Amino acid sequence: MNRPLIAILRGGYTGESVISMQSARTMMEAVDLQRYEALYVSVSKGKWTCERADESPVRFDRGQFTAERGHEQERFAAALIAIHGSPGEDGRMQGYLDMLGVPYATGGVRTMAIAMSKFSTTGLLRQMGFPVAPSIVLRGRDPHTSERVLAEVGLPCFVKPDGSGSSLGISRANTPEELEAALELAFAEDDTVMCEALVTGRELTCGVIRLHGQVQAMPVCEIRTSRPFFDYEAKYHSADTQELIPAPIPDDVTKTVQERSVAIYKALGCDGMVRIDHFWTGKEVITIEANTTPGFSGASIFPKMLAVAGIGVRAAINGLIEGCLQRAAAK
Repeated sequence: MNRPLIAILRGGYTGESVISMQSARTMMEAVDLQRYEALYVSVSKGKWTCERADESPVRFDRGQFTAERGHEQERFAAALIAIHGSPGEDGRMQGYLDMLGVPYATGGVRTMAIAMSKFSTTGLLRQMGFPVAPSIVLRGRDPHTSERVLAEVGLPCFVKPDGSGSSLGISRANTPEELEAALELAFAEDDTVMCEALVTGRELTCGVIRLHGQVQAMPVCEIRTSRPFFDYEAKYHSADTQELIPAPIPDDVTKTVQERSVAIYKALGCDGMVRIDHFWTGKEVITIEANTTPGFSGASIFPKMLAVAGIGVRAAINGLIEGCLQRAAAK
């Protein structure tokens, strides 16, 4: 009997596609080949293609989400989504897979669409009673944009493209002049921009995963960097960035961060692997954002959390596939 055919979706439409390729490779290397057969499905604006682990091409039908591994086209049994940003993190890919009846290891369309917007996510969390930083959303610029930010958020503040990941286009503005430059950079990345009041303290992040039907928090990670904040350079290229797992923080803070992260995961309707970012001010924990398709490359935090938790990448990936197949069988 053929092993279930698993798609690992990679690429995407944004500057995060290079990270996506690395995340997908980590997933591919973890798949249990005794139980499953995995193929890459590479997504770009121009075309979709399908490849084996060695990058050799496979005949693929995008309309049916099928690949030919033998003598006929066969629909994928499940999908792992390693696309950071659109269309893997904003609900578009989830909608496509839903229409075809293919289970996947992320939240559903509504969850992903909401969580893709930083402002929508924090606004919803604020309404649910979770502590978040004050913020406003800007949909385009006009001559009074900077005045509004100064009046409603103040300085210092963070200026963020509302729908980007990997800290692309994000700046910290300390002065009115820096605010102008930050707005220009952010609007070059996205036509909707969030301005968020600065929260100072220790930067903490916590992974959450659903395995074997149970939602569980990973060990908390503290991020330390010499850069103004944990930007793209600090994440992927800076030699002095430290990711301390488990975070050297009081036990009660660890408990708060883990419980808060699980509660947010459930409140937003998340599934699969999610990373929730926070700041500990010394007095309280403030939630910054939720990453619903977190980086999964060798340099990424989530695989390191899995290792420290004693789960490991292999068990996590195969557990997610198993969960997808079980949900499909139950339907």
